Amino acid sequence: MKKLLALVFVLAMAAMAWAAPLDCGYFTADVPEGWTFEMVQQDDNSVTGVLKAPDNTLAFTVSALKASEQLTVKTAAEQFAQAHGATGLAKMDGEGESYEYTATVNNAPVYAQIFAIDDTAIGYIAVAGDHESELATNVFNSIEFKE
Repeated sequence: MKKLLALVFVLAMAAMAWAAPLDCGYFTADVPEGWTFEMVQQDDNSVTGVLKAPDNTLAFTVSALKASEQLTVKTAAEQFAQAHGATGLAKMDGEGESYEYTATVNNAPVYAQIFAIDDTAIGYIAVAGDHESELATNVFNSIEFKE
């Protein structure tokens, strides 16, 4: 019984370490306490911000871009991959058009996905750091773009 209570206490403490969803203006994300968000660029065609862990071991660059005849999901993916020196841009399986790549930027591993948010917008999420960690996966999967 003591072990069960100890486990319940540990799980409760772990759950409390996560803050409420962080509202970043154009998206929300579930992140642990202490994470910060900084808007780095905004204009009529796009918005970009960086979501960071307090120890800088993980950083998410999150962008929303206005789609057009010239800027499709594919062309955006090609442009981002080229800018990061990625050589393995791949179309992802599943619903909707989406692409992914990995690269090394400033000696850090980067994983990125580019996808359609809706008919008018393209989403871009890049993770710098250990993108395969449980924390990175949980944060990545919690990101929700607003309309």
